[in-house]
Amino acid sequence: MKQQQELSWQQIFFMGGALFAMHFGGASMIWPMTWGKESGSSVLLAFVGISMTALLLPLLAYVALSRGRGSFLTITTRAMPKFGHFFCGATIMILGPLYVIPRMSAASWDVILQVTAWEPTSRLPIFCFSCAYYLLTYWFVFSRTELLAKISKLLFPALILIVTAIITKGLLTPIAATQAAPSYSIPPVVYGFTEGYATGDLLCGLVFGVIILNNLKHQGIAPQKLNSTVIKVGCVGIGILSVIHLGHMLVGSYASNLSDLKFATLYAQVVLHLWGSTGGVFFSIALIFAALTTAIGLTAATAEYFEEASHKRLPYKKVALAVLLSSTVIGSIGLDRIVAIFAPLLDAFYPGAILITLYYALVPHCLSIRKLNALRLAVIASFVMGLLDVACTYNTLFDLQLTGYVSFYRSLPLSDYKLTWVPVALFFSVIGYLRKVNLPLVAPAIHSSITNK
Repeated sequence: MKQQQELSWQQIFFMGGALFAMHFGGASMIWPMTWGKESGSSVLLAFVGISMTALLLPLLAYVALSRGRGSFLTITTRAMPKFGHFFCGATIMILGPLYVIPRMSAASWDVILQVTAWEPTSRLPIFCFSCAYYLLTYWFVFSRTELLAKISKLLFPALILIVTAIITKGLLTPIAATQAAPSYSIPPVVYGFTEGYATGDLLCGLVFGVIILNNLKHQGIAPQKLNSTVIKVGCVGIGILSVIHLGHMLVGSYASNLSDLKFATLYAQVVLHLWGSTGGVFFSIALIFAALTTAIGLTAATAEYFEEASHKRLPYKKVALAVLLSSTVIGSIGLDRIVAIFAPLLDAFYPGAILITLYYALVPHCLSIRKLNALRLAVIASFVMGLLDVACTYNTLFDLQLTGYVSFYRSLPLSDYKLTWVPVALFFSVIGYLRKVNLPLVAPAIHSSITNK
């Protein structure tokens, strides 16, 4: 293929639009309106917190991949050759066939049930829907070189038109005349910061990067322009996502009269109030499309990961097919069960992903062995603290009655905000930096290319 130095701004915009669509997903579409409703008059402060974890961190993920000169697997195993493979693999499995991908079809099915008021008596209908849903997903992902083009041409325009119409109408004719006080007692910025975890967009950013990079290579972008182009595409995609999040939160901040509603149900009622039954139909279409784009992106990213990790022994198309078959089965158990079982696991991996992202995006001389050693201990320590969060969450969900454990957990600093990992990671990063570096634990492939500083 003929090499071109760089993309035009029009090409960058549509590629960024495809990236926005993959990030938008079911969760990133429906949760901001709930954040706005719960924040009320403090919506802008809450948006500041949301911006840190749901917007800025995903953007920094693309910067991190650029500065780290590699994929999620590469930059992680550079500091943690052994633990890094487990960390990346487990993260991919949660984002892929275990949780996020099956959640997309299950969420779409729930929307159909809401619109039709149908109450099926067996799981056969949802299984048949999942089969059709993931067959369509496979049509998008089977050719990795055409994936972003298909999304930017078919799904991105429909999504942006429908969502823009909903936000514009909601801002011009708000549901209530005033915004209520926040429904939570913690500071709005802290609320936003912790709620931003739930979208999983940082983790998605780390794995979507390889899709963009491979697509740019296919288009013949000059090697010296690859990293800067990835960042430009990331800026466009996350920029669009930021505007849409803020718009949804502002609309939701005037919906305090819908006090018992959250997430998809709240969004559906807001749209019905603004646009009537016709709006409800378009909302359903938008949510299904949003979920589909995320399923497409994560399926492709999972297939890319396992092809890379196995040194191409597991080819892209076969992994994609296996992921979708697994997602069909898990997606058929229903949205509530999927979320209850797998959603808390994100708490274990998100802190480590934050540290990896901030390290490569912001730390000077990020290939220094001493600094990589600090990163390694900080990530492992944050993962352990994340497991403590997960155990506490499962105790509540499944009534495990671990009274002694919960008392211990609650005694830890910042446990109420699920931020205990922050001081612990900081402490172990200092230990890692000061201790004698164990060179065999540094990836041999890069041992000769970095210096001990």
